[in-house]
Amino acid sequence: MSSDSNGRKPDSPGSGTAPSPSRAGVRVASAWGPPRDALAAVHNLEALLRSTAVSQKTILDLVPELRSSAEVLRRVVDTARDDKDVKGEVSAYGSVRVSELDALLDAAEAGRVDRHHLASRAGVLADELEAVIDLLALLDLAESPVSTDVGLDFIAREAGRTSGTARGREVVVRFDGADPDRPVSVDPYMLGALLALLVACVQSSGAESLVLRARAGDRPRFLVEPSTSADAALPSLSIRVMAHIAPSERAARRVAEQLGGALELADGRGSITLPSGSND
Repeated sequence: MSSDSNGRKPDSPGSGTAPSPSRAGVRVASAWGPPRDALAAVHNLEALLRSTAVSQKTILDLVPELRSSAEVLRRVVDTARDDKDVKGEVSAYGSVRVSELDALLDAAEAGRVDRHHLASRAGVLADELEAVIDLLALLDLAESPVSTDVGLDFIAREAGRTSGTARGREVVVRFDGADPDRPVSVDPYMLGALLALLVACVQSSGAESLVLRARAGDRPRFLVEPSTSADAALPSLSIRVMAHIAPSERAARRVAEQLGGALELADGRGSITLPSGSND
């Protein structure tokens, strides 16, 4: 993950270090490494199908490996199918996408469908399945947040780096930082990933340009809304976001609750409000 702040370094109180993201990153890597490797194989399938230099025989030779990757993803998404909470919803969505991947591999093996069409579908499935894995991993981490004192501006600038996927789309937003900024006690990895998810949810409503505002008052909060001409002079941030899928909003609300806060989405804007005691 990478974020950009027009060359500016985080300068808010409590923003010098953020030990929690590194620990959280280790937890994600150890628990979710195999499905991410499987996703890489699906992304590679899209590239191979688009390349005219790759023969049909090469595609056929890779199908068994790709089926193994699909099985890895199936085992992961099926583990929470019976969960009555949001995890079950995300898992059910993922299970349908894995079945569609199986059907795509059948078509690729049979050679009955135009490869360009298959490549386009493989790309969409890879993005959707990556979002499923990212959401499940984030919901997993949300069950045991690790808090530290960190500034809101730092969290905003690191949001792209600490969100789950190494791929995703890069969204450039204007950034209206907290003034003054104060440290909050929160799991910065979770909040950064949640913030990137909020940007994806708001953008899915159709807004072309967004502004991210940080406010460190009695109730620290982030606000994402369409930008206006008044925001033109603000610095920009590049945030890498996962694909927006049907369970994204409910998962985001659940993660916000686990942080002790609340997420609101309405009228093409969204916000994350943290508990009042988070900056005491």
